[in-house]
Order: sequence, then structure tokens, then C-alpha cells
Amino acid sequence: MKGKIHMIDFIFPTEQSREAVLSFYGEFEKNGETCIGFCGYKDFDKWLIGMNNRRTGKNLPDGYVKENFYLCYENGEMIGVFSLKFELTDYLFNYGGHIGYAVRRSRRNRGLATEMLKQGLKIAKQLKINPVLCVCDNDNYPSEKVIIKNGGVFENEIFDSKENVTVKRFWIKAE
Repeated sequence: MKGKIHMIDFIFPTEQSREAVLSFYGEFEKNGETCIGFCGYKDFDKWLIGMNNRRTGKNLPDGYVKENFYLCYENGEMIGVFSLKFELTDYLFNYGGHIGYAVRRSRRNRGLATEMLKQGLKIAKQLKINPVLCVCDNDNYPSEKVIIKNGGVFENEIFDSKENVTVKRFWIKAE
């Protein structure tokens, strides 16, 4: 429902998140989609270790950086995921940005992504990550709209040959 005030809780994944995570990513898979954090979710124990490593910045695969990966809940239901990277590699600076987010298909078009980014920008400011780089595929109009609603200022478009996609880059000053 548009215009509704959303209270979204940002929670780090734990063993207690197992069923919510499996359901969330299962919905993406059922619809032929993927999103941040999707890779390897079916082996939840290994997935959780990977997410904890991201938070501590230890034992990371090449190209990964320290990040806070949150499960986003509204009224006890996992409705999305949100990622905040503490630094940017060259690749992330050009094509990935500081922030990633996704909302489950069954909860889209209700203003949740806009609110998640709004609240996530407050976390970024608290962690002294400011300004924030947000990136989306150039054909992802819903995400572009969310970024602009949250103060995103368009910088440019760049072709990512690794992913074979053109991305739009926006900067947001966390207020």
C-alpha cells in the first residue's frame, strides 16, 4: 500500500533466520530471479558462515570487502535484504556501489524498497560511509526510482563487460 509508514527492522542473519532466508530466496528462485546474497543459500550453514565473514571482514573470497548484510523484516515477515559495504574496490566503485537491496516479489510495489534504502542511508551515516554510491542496471527503472526518491544524483552510465550490462551510478549524501 503506497503512502503507508513502514517500520522495517534490519537484522543480521543468525541460525534462527534459516526458514525465513530459505523462503525468501526460494521465492526468487521460483520466479527465475536472483538477488544479493542468493548464491549458495540452500546450504544455509555455509551461507551463514559466509555472511558472518563479510561482517567481520575475515576469510573473504578475492574481490569481497567487509559489509553488513541485513535481513529486513516488517511485522515479523522477512521482506527484503540490504547490504552496506564499508569500502569500494575498483570494481565496486565502477559497477557495484556501497549498497545493494532486494524486496521479495510478493511484497513489491508497496514502497518497501524506498523505505529500506532510506533507513539504510541512516545506518551508512552512523558508520561514517558518506556519500554513498548506489548502482543499478540501466533497465531497472524501479530501483532507479527508489534511488532518486532517496536523493540519488545521477553521475554516469558504465558498461560492465564482466556482467554484460550497463549500469547507472548515483551518489547520495546521507543526511
